[in-house]
Amino acid sequence: MAKNFKNNYDKTGDSIALEQSVFVVLETVKGTFAAPTDSDFVFSIAGSAVTHTQPVTSSPHRSGRHNTDTYAEKKSTEWELPTFINIDTAAPGGDTARDAGVAVLWKSLLGNQTDSAGVSSIFESSVDPDITFSFYENGDIWSQQVRGSFVESLNLNAPGDGQAQANWSGAGADRVRVGIGKFTSDSNTTNIITLVSVTEAKRFPVGAQVMIIEDDGLVRSADTPNGSYRTVTATNIATGAVTLDGAVLADADGTTGTGFYLAYAEPASPTGISNIQTGLVGSIAIDGLGGTVACVRNFDLTLNNNHERVSYCYGSDGLSTPFFVPGDRLSVELSVEMNLNHPTLEWLYDLDQFTSQDIDFILGDVATRHLKIDLPKIIFTIPSTTVPESGSIPFSAEGIGYQTNLGSANEVTVSYL
Repeated sequence: MAKNFKNNYDKTGDSIALEQSVFVVLETVKGTFAAPTDSDFVFSIAGSAVTHTQPVTSSPHRSGRHNTDTYAEKKSTEWELPTFINIDTAAPGGDTARDAGVAVLWKSLLGNQTDSAGVSSIFESSVDPDITFSFYENGDIWSQQVRGSFVESLNLNAPGDGQAQANWSGAGADRVRVGIGKFTSDSNTTNIITLVSVTEAKRFPVGAQVMIIEDDGLVRSADTPNGSYRTVTATNIATGAVTLDGAVLADADGTTGTGFYLAYAEPASPTGISNIQTGLVGSIAIDGLGGTVACVRNFDLTLNNNHERVSYCYGSDGLSTPFFVPGDRLSVELSVEMNLNHPTLEWLYDLDQFTSQDIDFILGDVATRHLKIDLPKIIFTIPSTTVPESGSIPFSAEGIGYQTNLGSANEVTVSYL
């Protein structure tokens, strides 16, 4: 059922957590909001969040024993996005088996994307990350919109007794929080919308991405058709007037019916791939174990860009263009938990010698569309084995990913095949 903005505006109770949704949109211009479309929706799970802070410090001015004033420090905007691995197993190729927003996340993390129509979508680190995206976290009566976003790290956990899950995290240049307002005046031939309550203007800070909804709460105005939005350029909290960019309005007559609505940007019919690859089907191959593994209790991969955040420019209250610099090494950390047996005992000998391991992780059925992660050179630290009171004897091997040769930049390759 389509979201009804009239109903949400009329709501007198508190916001509901289950209404949360996320859109990830590649930015054409770094730090400039890109408009979300239906296909930019990404299925998320509980834990998605945008955190925006700006510390305020008590002034050190001499004022006796009593605090008198404050000064603000730099803004910090961060986000988290836990997801399952959703793959359209019936897609004609890997390039269409993943969501557009998910592809943006992988490219932001690893740097390079190569799509082969009807065949594959491959992400690897031969190119330094250099894109930003707009991150929209929408609720029922609110939205948090983050521009200039980028992926800092990913933790991919695939337990043998649970569901494979990807936990993305990153930062952004700035955040605006947007709501829903109502107007009953005719705003045609102008760019100013005057809301019925002056306090509602506080729901539309400068920079917010908004749309106009007609009196039924569903239909998008012709001034902001689906996938096309306006930017708030001025907000007057004394008069309730909100000024929008673009051409003068032509379909914003709030005298129609019970009034029109100004709302945060959201596509009319979000679509995303909802086909969770849990790990019930998949495989892990390790060359030191003859290329196959009988039982992996847990596979845990963490990729971290260790970006330098450009938060040091004079005259800016937050991150400045280009927002991040890939100035430190890409960190690839892997933990594999297994049971002690004849084959793994021999494998532990190789690990004692720091023999590098080529590891292939596959999630899904190789006969259809699936995810493959290639880690060609993992060097593990020497693991220890602790004997429990009963049962099998598990151990964890933890290692770091390396490029196979100088300049190959191939610590990790992620493929939708």
